[in-house]
Amino acid sequence: MDYLYSNKDRIRKNVQFVLGVLAKGKPGDSMVVIADSVSRENGYAICAVGRELGIDSILIDIDHYGGCERFMKMPVIESLRQAILHSDIALMITDQMRTDFGLFLGNTDECDEALLGHSRRYTFEATGLSDWNLDKDRILKDRERTLNLYKWLKKADEVHLSTARGTDLTCVVGNHPDGMYPVMAIIPFYAEVAVIPAMGSVHGTIFADGASEFAYGQRGFPIRPAIPGYQELYLNPLKLVFKDSVLVNYDGHPVQTKRLDMLLETVDPKPILCDEIGLVTTTSIENDQYGWRIDGSHQTHCFHVAIGNNYRRKEIIHAAEHVDFDVHDPVIKIDGQIIYENRVFDDDLIYRMGKE
Repeated sequence: MDYLYSNKDRIRKNVQFVLGVLAKGKPGDSMVVIADSVSRENGYAICAVGRELGIDSILIDIDHYGGCERFMKMPVIESLRQAILHSDIALMITDQMRTDFGLFLGNTDECDEALLGHSRRYTFEATGLSDWNLDKDRILKDRERTLNLYKWLKKADEVHLSTARGTDLTCVVGNHPDGMYPVMAIIPFYAEVAVIPAMGSVHGTIFADGASEFAYGQRGFPIRPAIPGYQELYLNPLKLVFKDSVLVNYDGHPVQTKRLDMLLETVDPKPILCDEIGLVTTTSIENDQYGWRIDGSHQTHCFHVAIGNNYRRKEIIHAAEHVDFDVHDPVIKIDGQIIYENRVFDDDLIYRMGKE
């Protein structure tokens, strides 16, 4: 590594694992790394390690075109688009709440496609790259758990989610959901199984005591923020009530319900559907320390429920509006069997049921 960095050996080991194992990079592959002023230094390191691995790498800095707050207005740049489409591996190391592959490629569906990893387009959350002591076994175990949970859910009947604060929600699974996906392309730490419920299949109440994503196409102010300098998780949880997969009632602190009122009043089509139930399967604490830093959502020890307006439910996860709300410390049951309680997964059960 012919550059000046602290912890160069640690960086090398971390990037080698991400590129070689998670992204399945091999000598002769081509790779494009998309960076900005915040992530540029990590981009240099990633490309340098890629070169050591025999991966032909190029770093593209989009900061001049996107700017600090102008990524949503960034034009589709054909040279960037072609670089992504013709590279074996594409790594986005810019913040995923401000940029995505859909913006770069001019097709919003590409955002969802890149979450699944089939195209080898990855969101690489590289913040902390020089500080991580990667627990590789844990990361691989989290990914194995995700795949086995996905396989079990495809055969099961119902998921039941509950918490000590009053959450009590059921969702029909098996062949019933409009979609179900193992989400493992936000690397290295994050993983979940995303369930896109069929209409009429979600019933009950959640008390969202965690953070929500940015509203208004994911870039507006959060309804329930946990962003740096603006923390509202101390307020009473938001109560969201679903009947037949539709949000029929909600309650909470007035400042947060007012934001939710505005979302429902100004977005068309109205985002009142249960768009997704996300069963977070990662147990890496680095996910909470270094990932999702811009909004504090998608934490370990949580599941999330999204409200939205997805009328292409059999095709995509995220529609024009889609806002996730974290629910802390659940008990998760599949067909009456506890798979998660007290922040611990029953991996023996999940693996056995996933393989049967």
